[in-house]
Amino acid sequence: MNKISLFILSAYLLLLFPLHASAGNFKAVPIRLYLDSKTKTAVLKVTNEGEEKVTVQLEAVEWQQDENGKDIYQPSKEIIFFPKIADIEKGEEKIIRVGYEGKKADAAEKTYRLYVQELPVSKPGEAAVKMAVRLGIPVFIKPVKEAQGRSLEGMSLSDGAVMIKVKNSGNSHLIISRLRARGLDSEGKEAFAKEAAGWYVLSGRTRTFAVDLPKEDCLKANEIKVETEIDKGMLEGKFTVDKNQCADKPKPPAGREIKPAAAAD
Repeated sequence: MNKISLFILSAYLLLLFPLHASAGNFKAVPIRLYLDSKTKTAVLKVTNEGEEKVTVQLEAVEWQQDENGKDIYQPSKEIIFFPKIADIEKGEEKIIRVGYEGKKADAAEKTYRLYVQELPVSKPGEAAVKMAVRLGIPVFIKPVKEAQGRSLEGMSLSDGAVMIKVKNSGNSHLIISRLRARGLDSEGKEAFAKEAAGWYVLSGRTRTFAVDLPKEDCLKANEIKVETEIDKGMLEGKFTVDKNQCADKPKPPAGREIKPAAAAD
């Protein structure tokens, strides 16, 4: 591999697996916290990269997913942290100490999120409304013994997208970094290649991801190959295209806003 190719590969991997999480004018390191029976505390470093002082407030919630993989949050006192509110001057780094006071994770991993939210502060006489940004840091309480289990439970076409269902039958989370759908024509040549960002699939849950596929591309393919990039591995599958299922993504009703899919953090 030449130097240019190596540089491009390194830059691409950095986009997939960033070294820090950022929101607005501040960043946090690391992007995930891992605790267990031996490692009961951790340090989160929050740095102000803006031109003015920021004030951040922290909040911990329990993080679960329902049977469809939708994220569910509820208040929790099992994750402790200090300080709860911090003023961070321009260029300053603030240390947040994080700990766990819940029950030991025996059979399955326990999952939380620690939110770092900027409090909007306006200067005297300033009429502009500032957007308060919030950054969510996953906190994982590792089980005594980790067991892996992952599979593709289904692949199909629906409403202008390739639907990919990923099941996590293990006892700790999966990180789906990227999903790819490649269409092959009647001669086995690539007709299209589409990608989408992934998300987490928590222990014992199943989540369906969508890779947008315009009708004109779908009609070119006889078969679609699916590649799902997961931490420490990949899941692959394929299915035959029913061209009657090729369709454009429905347009939303007038006046309604489409919310973009959340990126992994």
